Amino acid sequence: MQEILDHWGPTLAIFIPLVGAALMMLVPRDNEDAHKGIALIASLACFAVLIGIALYFDYDRAGTLQYEIDKEWIPVIDSRFHVGIDGLSLPLLLLTGLILPLTVIYSWNHFPEPRNPKAFLILMLILQTGMVGTFVAQDLILFFVFFEVVLLPMYFMIGVWGGPNRQYAAIKFFLFTLFGSALMILGFLALYFKGGNTFDIPELIQNGSEIARGTQMLIFGGLFIGFAIKVPMFPFHTW
Repeated sequence: MQEILDHWGPTLAIFIPLVGAALMMLVPRDNEDAHKGIALIASLACFAVLIGIALYFDYDRAGTLQYEIDKEWIPVIDSRFHVGIDGLSLPLLLLTGLILPLTVIYSWNHFPEPRNPKAFLILMLILQTGMVGTFVAQDLILFFVFFEVVLLPMYFMIGVWGGPNRQYAAIKFFLFTLFGSALMILGFLALYFKGGNTFDIPELIQNGSEIARGTQMLIFGGLFIGFAIKVPMFPFHTW
């Protein structure tokens, strides 16, 4: 089991919810029990993988990356499928893994109006894939992709199941996060060119001292505003 988790743990945790969402797309909308069952099984399977990772995690080396996977992904831009887990990301992953099955269980007979369990649960599973991917990504482009994946289901859930002004809120949310995404990608590109032509986060940490302090402050400012908009922090959540 430990060997399987070492080689496949983070990948399984990322893509099990996405597989569940794909299966739900093949099931007719009116088969609510099947949708609920698939969503619950997929979310529990993801949580089980994360629990296994936590059980075999070496807590004496919590400051170093474990369950690391580093594969070629987009060589033309020097971006890799590099994921790993450390002592900071592990509790966030466990919290994410716990929340989704609890959400599915709570929603079992309490789906919001307009009632559409299929769409609601598919969006929840896609959201989980994005969140898990965000917490394990060790490449800036990979991180950006997973972070943007999180925003897609949020946009539709706000627009469909939000409050009385949900359409206005969804459009404003989209515009705010679009601006935040632009600042983030500009900051990542600046890190790439100033930090040794790499998007790899561990390498950028090692190369950080090579970046001039003034440049560091500019990059930090752009990334801070971008993340503040996308988290969102006050006063960037007027949507």
